[in-house]
Amino acid sequence: MTQDTDRIAREVEDAVAADVAGVSARVRQITLKVLSEGQLDSAALKSVMDAVVRGAKTGVERPDPRNTDALREAMHGLDQALSSAAEATGLAVQEAASRSGEFSRQSLKQSLDDLGSLETLFIETLGDAARQSSGHVRETLLSLAEHGRNSGTAVGHQVQQAVSQLARALLDITQEQVQAGAHTLRQQGALLAGIAAGFLKGVADRLQPPDAPDRDA
Repeated sequence: MTQDTDRIAREVEDAVAADVAGVSARVRQITLKVLSEGQLDSAALKSVMDAVVRGAKTGVERPDPRNTDALREAMHGLDQALSSAAEATGLAVQEAASRSGEFSRQSLKQSLDDLGSLETLFIETLGDAARQSSGHVRETLLSLAEHGRNSGTAVGHQVQQAVSQLARALLDITQEQVQAGAHTLRQQGALLAGIAAGFLKGVADRLQPPDAPDRDA
């Protein structure tokens, strides 16, 4: 996803630099679009998080390094996008659980574990970015990370709901399946990630303005 993460950083940078009032919605749209174009797995989520934060930091520094409101709004948009991604992942695991003959318990459990760690990954990304920054940008990112740890995030709330529902769904699968090998687990994980991206694409399409330009052109 190298090309996509480079693009998302540039688009977030432009959004943050141009319009504080619309930053949150625009960053959410950008993030969802990129995530829905590939496989919604942990590696993709991490690379997109890094790109959004990188673009937001650069965008803030262009007009005024003290413009922390724009940075906060950008991170709010990212949080909302990750919440949608968590919901999509939950729906994918729920569908896979209903097709238990096609998926091993191992792959469903792994997807559930990855989902459960999504909020931690988001907060760690904010903290890592803060340590690589200085001044008002550093202070803002540290504040956001601390607030996320203490008070929770939108993605964390969605993760809690999804994990609770899915844990019950997995318990309903009473037949223990043969342990899958590493290759099979990778295949099943990729299929689950693709299903999740499909669910997320519907959300991304609904948020895209009708007259939005084709940014892949």
